[in-house]
Amino acid sequence: MYALQADPPDPSKIRDEDIIGVTVLLLTCSYLGQEFVRVGYYVNNDYEDEQLREEPPPKVLIDKVQRNILSDKPRVTKFPINFYPENTEGAEEPLANDQPAETDGNEERLPASPHHSSDKEGP
Repeated sequence: MYALQADPPDPSKIRDEDIIGVTVLLLTCSYLGQEFVRVGYYVNNDYEDEQLREEPPPKVLIDKVQRNILSDKPRVTKFPINFYPENTEGAEEPLANDQPAETDGNEERLPASPHHSSDKEGP
């Protein structure tokens, strides 16, 4: 397991009408300039106080906004890439594999080499 820690977004760089509501947190991983996995999490930003949720003020009260990251439901997109750039013969155009993350131990694995013909390994 990894713990990622980062500063929160700077609200002064976000339009007021985009602060409250649903957005996404995207993490991407690349190797030699090739993205091979993207993990997205839905994020809901809303007021903690029920009255503020029902009757939002004209100007966003950022200190009253709570961020809820749906960390238990990530959306994972895997991209086959060439991990061996010195071996480019037979390389195919990669296709994205977009799916919710699986937690039952049968996750899809990235091919061990660029010549692997199946996206899934095992039975």
